[in-house]
Amino acid sequence: MRSLELLRAVYAVRKAESLNNEQVQQLQDQRLKKLLKHTVANSRFYRRFYREHGINEGDLDEVRVEDLPIIDKNIMMENYDDFVTDPAIKQAGLEAFINESPTPGSKYKKKYSVVHTSGSSGTIGLFVYGPREWEMSKALSLRATGIKLPFGRRKKIAFIAATDGHFASVTSFYNLPRLLFKLLPLSISSPLDEIRDKIDQFQPDVITGYASGLNLLAKEQLAGRIQIDPSEAFCTGDPLTVVFRQRIKKAFGVDPINMYGSSETMTLAGECGQCRGFHLFNDWCSVQVVGDDLLPAKAGRVIITNLYNYTQPLIRYQMNDEIVLSDKACPCGWPFPVIESMAGRQEDFLWFEQEGGEKDFIHPIVLAEFFVPGLEKFQFRQTSPNHLVMRAVVNGDEREVEAAIRGKMEEILSGKSLQSCVRFDVELVDEIGNDVKTGKFRLVVPLGVGEAVGL
Repeated sequence: MRSLELLRAVYAVRKAESLNNEQVQQLQDQRLKKLLKHTVANSRFYRRFYREHGINEGDLDEVRVEDLPIIDKNIMMENYDDFVTDPAIKQAGLEAFINESPTPGSKYKKKYSVVHTSGSSGTIGLFVYGPREWEMSKALSLRATGIKLPFGRRKKIAFIAATDGHFASVTSFYNLPRLLFKLLPLSISSPLDEIRDKIDQFQPDVITGYASGLNLLAKEQLAGRIQIDPSEAFCTGDPLTVVFRQRIKKAFGVDPINMYGSSETMTLAGECGQCRGFHLFNDWCSVQVVGDDLLPAKAGRVIITNLYNYTQPLIRYQMNDEIVLSDKACPCGWPFPVIESMAGRQEDFLWFEQEGGEKDFIHPIVLAEFFVPGLEKFQFRQTSPNHLVMRAVVNGDEREVEAAIRGKMEEILSGKSLQSCVRFDVELVDEIGNDVKTGKFRLVVPLGVGEAVGL
């Protein structure tokens, strides 16, 4: 059944690719009106919030997306149980589910796909997708990658990223239909020799995951420590730098395709092979770019409206990513607008020295997806070559939350064989300030950076 639903979603996604800009805008407007009516009828938060801003149910046919008030992750989480449209979904239940059901493919109440993240803001976020919405997210991912649904032999896909939580990329990966795909998840936190052995034995047709993870595989291939021959490569989660791209292409003979996604939209844009920009999939996600004054701008903060998630509607939701829109038409013919460049996450890897003198790292996205119940906000700071501190804002029983934090961190360090050489401490605080130089929150502060930026 899941494969059939995915086929339907793929068909719905593909229909818009032959439209012109005006037709896409009309489609977007229709979907916005339908989403708004459902949301106001079923979400206590939005009904109250819009009335407070002078927007009533009778206004929804005439309202433009720009007329709607902006929300953010903090507003969403402070009102979570009223925010969602299914009263059976509760924040406390989701937190318990994530803690007790670590497998990313598992479903909340046997129905809902759940994604959690801290993202670059450092504030925990919970995002829920219903069954049809989840299939739509996968169809948009297939659009971004260009992967054709296989018929006959199952396509083998190896995924290298953080794999031990309900965060966006790995949850999506685990939910690919097993009838069509054979899957190999590789934790970027695993020792390198374990990663080498598994991927050599698997021999994937496709490699995907964090750009830094694919870069790691490329270095191993070029050094002769693995021998694989993938025909496709796709990156997400962290920046695909020029050096990474060149190394991956040299190692495997394929040009990697970059994707832009988030927990809020799963797949927001896909890289175009002709212009090297990113096509924003605005048929299923309305996107505005605004400056500090919240007025439309070519470069600035991203405001999104997810047009297909009716379970947890995100309408004029402010993200922390910053992008630059292109004003040039793309020669590929797609009607979707193009992102010229994006800032995204700026966190760095944390490198530690093992007892034998070799160095290994903890990936910043592994830390960004850190989750235990009761943890509201956090920041990792490396204060010496082998000392890591988490500054944490918590609610509930402080001892219980701190014990859970230490247990989770012990798993991460053990996964990288760093548990005996890295000292980890927790500092409970009332608030965590922003970088005094940039005004932005730093989730990960590598060794020496804190002093340089005044943290």
